Amino acid sequence: MAGNSDIHQLIPKTVPFDQLNLGRQFLKAHDRPDPERYDCVLNLVTDPDQHPRTLERLRKLLRPYHGRVINRPEAVLRTSRDQVARRLAGIDGLRVPRVLRLRNPRPGGASAAVARAGLPFPLIARLAGTHTGQIIGLVEGAGPLDAACAGPGEFILTEFVDFASEDGLYRKYRLWSFGGRAILKQAIVSDRWNIHNSDRARVMRDRPDLIAEEQRLLERPEGAFPEPIHAMFRQVQQRMGLDFFGMDFGIDKSGQAVLFEANATMSFLVAAADPRFDYLDQAVGPASDAFARMLLPDRLATSPAVVQLPQGG
Repeated sequence: MAGNSDIHQLIPKTVPFDQLNLGRQFLKAHDRPDPERYDCVLNLVTDPDQHPRTLERLRKLLRPYHGRVINRPEAVLRTSRDQVARRLAGIDGLRVPRVLRLRNPRPGGASAAVARAGLPFPLIARLAGTHTGQIIGLVEGAGPLDAACAGPGEFILTEFVDFASEDGLYRKYRLWSFGGRAILKQAIVSDRWNIHNSDRARVMRDRPDLIAEEQRLLERPEGAFPEPIHAMFRQVQQRMGLDFFGMDFGIDKSGQAVLFEANATMSFLVAAADPRFDYLDQAVGPASDAFARMLLPDRLATSPAVVQLPQGG
């Protein structure tokens, strides 16, 4: 569901847990669970744009709590696209496109704000809190930008960086961090810059060379990347302030990584129906091990609480 993560499915089957659905009336309920009953709280409310009030409720609930909290709500609240862009700027080996957030821009206000910020066209326009490649569009000038950002709402404008490889194709890598351990989930190749999971079947299915390329990268759990990529990701891990998160990025022709997004609102257990991609499952084992070590570092926490949103919450 939106604003949640699917990584609760990595919880070891031998570990019992209680699921806490943090609805609007949770703090007012007389029979709400006491967090002190649990050794650990795993927060799966992951989107600060979609659910800031829910995260604030969780922060209040956990204020007196003495146990371990995985992905503290106050840390998640600092992971909107614009905040992450500022936090990760300046990391060696990582190009971070500039990001501008606009709230309810007046007619002509979007282009004026972009001019003041010195952002060059083209720009990727999207609504705040959207994921999975959902965008309004790639806008090339002031007029189209103002049209794209018409009406009420919060808009995210991101500097477009061409990350096409030498062969003209585009590659999107997804690295996860679980308790400080890096796990590569996938490396999708597309003929379009806005890469979707469906591009795997559309572009890669009949390209054994592209399948072999992804398989080679997945030979190491952390990804068989050059060392500068690993060094870059270690710096990202230090700055993000989260116990678990994913990062989507490309690599340009110079070998520099280009940030797409980094947050905890990413799917990990994405299955490919085509048996030609069965090798993707090999990331699940290392991820499960890293997740278990993050959740139960001393094997003492036997009953974690898993906090997420109720359906429709």
